Amino acid sequence: MTESVLEADPAGAEAASAGYGAKPYRAYILGVLMVIYGINLLDRGLVALLQERIKPEFHLSDFQLGLLGGTAFALFNALASLPIARLAERFNRVGVLAICTALWSLMTALCGLAISFPMLLLARFGVGIGEAGCLPPSQSLIADYFPANQRASAIAIHLTSIPIGTIIAGAVGGVVADHYGWRMAFIALGAPGILIALICRLTVKEPPRGGGTLASGQKAEAPDLRAALKELMSKPSFWHIALATGLVNFVAVGNGQYLVSFLLRVHHVSLTQVGLILGPLLGGLTVIFGVAVGKILSYLSERNRAWLARWPGIGVALSVPISIAAYMTPSVAIMITLQLVSVLCYGSYLTSLYTTAQGVVQPRVRATASALVIIVINTLGYGLGPPVVGALSDFLHNHVVALGLSDPAHAAAEGLRYALVCGVLVNLWAAVHYLIGATKLKKDWVG
Repeated sequence: MTESVLEADPAGAEAASAGYGAKPYRAYILGVLMVIYGINLLDRGLVALLQERIKPEFHLSDFQLGLLGGTAFALFNALASLPIARLAERFNRVGVLAICTALWSLMTALCGLAISFPMLLLARFGVGIGEAGCLPPSQSLIADYFPANQRASAIAIHLTSIPIGTIIAGAVGGVVADHYGWRMAFIALGAPGILIALICRLTVKEPPRGGGTLASGQKAEAPDLRAALKELMSKPSFWHIALATGLVNFVAVGNGQYLVSFLLRVHHVSLTQVGLILGPLLGGLTVIFGVAVGKILSYLSERNRAWLARWPGIGVALSVPISIAAYMTPSVAIMITLQLVSVLCYGSYLTSLYTTAQGVVQPRVRATASALVIIVINTLGYGLGPPVVGALSDFLHNHVVALGLSDPAHAAAEGLRYALVCGVLVNLWAAVHYLIGATKLKKDWVG
């Protein structure tokens, strides 16, 4: 394999500036990728929504719930991300994406058939492997379909699938679980992904690598892994922003895993109410904000690349006191409002990461770059966030009970409350790395 990407000729660069394919078809492609990513997040997050129903059936602790919702997914997701990304750089990205979508959807449905905690863990391993094939080919396809000056907006629109998936998971999953049980929620929300995988394979075209920038007759080869890593190691902004995003994900996933449990234990609302509140309210407003942030970042980054990291750095720091106030207030209405403001403060962090990952490397390394950041953010976020927050919740719960300061139910609620407060402080560390990364983006940028 060659160790560098072939240089684009002027004619190819001009073609790339217009993107690949007609605008309506590009919009369709983005829509399909959004649906796939929404299913990805929906299937991934079902454990957090349903864990208060799963917990008593299998007699689990908060730490074990953290392993189920986080580590079981993250371990195999991290192991599979880089090999699948390398496949996407050598073979048809659409085919890789479709196969992986069908796999994780099937494994999600199988979660509903588990009769023991180990069986549920095994199904979650399968979800992690399948979902490793979502973002690397998707982000690489977006980078080749859309011109560079529209990439941040396209990626931001693609990332609105996160709250959209949250809306569907909350609104549908909560209602199904209340009426038909948690097992049927896994089956009902996992199975449709197999149909979407088929639609993707049949209707999405594989675009030329690099948006058609190679000269006529040239064929780009993916650089070997050592060459790809060498290029990435020379980009300090990439690593600072990846680490910062991983730390934010530690909070977003670690605390997010227990947000439903917090509302049920502390504020005593029903699962259906939680789904209908968190889904449409938090999810819907986050969709609007995500699109707006994408346009703002596109505008600012065209003038100064540093804003791709500076904006989330400021927002993440501001979110800390707001989140603490949300966890401490006795009012569920105020808690939801403050939680919404906090999410809006740090809501640009993934747009920043993926835009940077696609912008600081050559086209044939983009899937590898996406895979590496996914490994970082999933290891810190899903791998460590839920089990650490869960273990801290168990420790505080047991400590309060041992001291005789409260009954077990109230101790469980308060232990979780202060575990979430401790977790959110990690965002201050993340803000530092964002601001350092912002100082290095201009030098590292490829475009």
